[in-house]
Amino acid sequence: MINAVFNRLPNRTFRPLPLVLTLVIGVSFAAAQPTQEQRIELAATHMLRMQLDSGLFVYEHDFVSGADTAADNIVRQAGAGFALGEYYRYSRDPRTGRAIRLALEGYGRKSVAWQGGMLLSANGQPNQAKAGATALAILTMLLASDKPESLRSNALLDNWLQGILGLQLPHGGFAAKPGMEVASPYSDGEIWLALASYAAQFGDTTGERVSAALRRADERFITHYGSQPEIGFFHWGMMAAALRYRTTRNPAFLDFIAEQIRHYLEHMRPRVSSRSNSCYSVEGLLSGLEALRLGGAERDLHDRIGKRAAREMKKNLRLQILPGQQRIRFGDDHYLKTPHLDRYAGAFLNGRYRPQIRIDATQHCLSAMIKSRSLLPSG
Repeated sequence: MINAVFNRLPNRTFRPLPLVLTLVIGVSFAAAQPTQEQRIELAATHMLRMQLDSGLFVYEHDFVSGADTAADNIVRQAGAGFALGEYYRYSRDPRTGRAIRLALEGYGRKSVAWQGGMLLSANGQPNQAKAGATALAILTMLLASDKPESLRSNALLDNWLQGILGLQLPHGGFAAKPGMEVASPYSDGEIWLALASYAAQFGDTTGERVSAALRRADERFITHYGSQPEIGFFHWGMMAAALRYRTTRNPAFLDFIAEQIRHYLEHMRPRVSSRSNSCYSVEGLLSGLEALRLGGAERDLHDRIGKRAAREMKKNLRLQILPGQQRIRFGDDHYLKTPHLDRYAGAFLNGRYRPQIRIDATQHCLSAMIKSRSLLPSG
């Protein structure tokens, strides 16, 4: 088992590590390639190792400086919990269940009162509260619950939900944070997925306030992002729309998915970028593909989506740090060599020429690999 290979690193940021930047001629990393299942477990195990005593995660490590960066982002911290929730649904790994409970406790401590509910905040103040982070915390709790019925009486979940609903704007979208009436494509998509997941979990007993808010969000997002597509909305929006189709069988969601994916393939990202970590986009592509297959709709798109997602993942998998790896390859004869690189085995680089590992890069790739396993031929 992969988790027997690594000892859990201390729950603190790491000391700077010595690093040598070298040019190597005619040398390549030739370790045996892991299976898809092993890659998934490697990524999840890395995320577990990065968890701190607070329940949050080491945000980013820079292999050039050999140190963790000072930056942090509460939305991406909550996104890490969401990805571990998806992995828990996939694996039922008890270690992951314990880590998620610790993360949820951390998110609870980071929450502040708002409109009769609560929102996650980076600094414990309402001015830094984030709707998107709160939505991702809701998703984490929903995914990790072994007894969904017990969530009905979960005060923290109810408080987060009320905090989100308190940010809904007259047009049906959501303010990205308290005290402003400006939406964000990212948080719009995250909130839509959270409300859709809550409604899918509880069905007819969802409650009229949530149901009404979700109906308004459905209309707003299909109309607004249908006419003004946004890359920040794309992956979250496709996951949300796919779930809405599965629970309602309303073909309007399939139409929206097809329009968004066509725009992505033809205008937003018409070519695969060799430089980027694009796991986030694969989450959206594959969620949309799953819904279109389920509905038997837009069959001409199915093959295009599958091939594009497969090409993106072939490139993305090269960004994963593997056990025993000692250097990061930039080109045929350019490497960054650093000791202790394999301490971070399983993590995904931020990009081909970006020798940092940020928690959301691995988060999105873990989610994309889990989806790829069932939806792509290579899986």
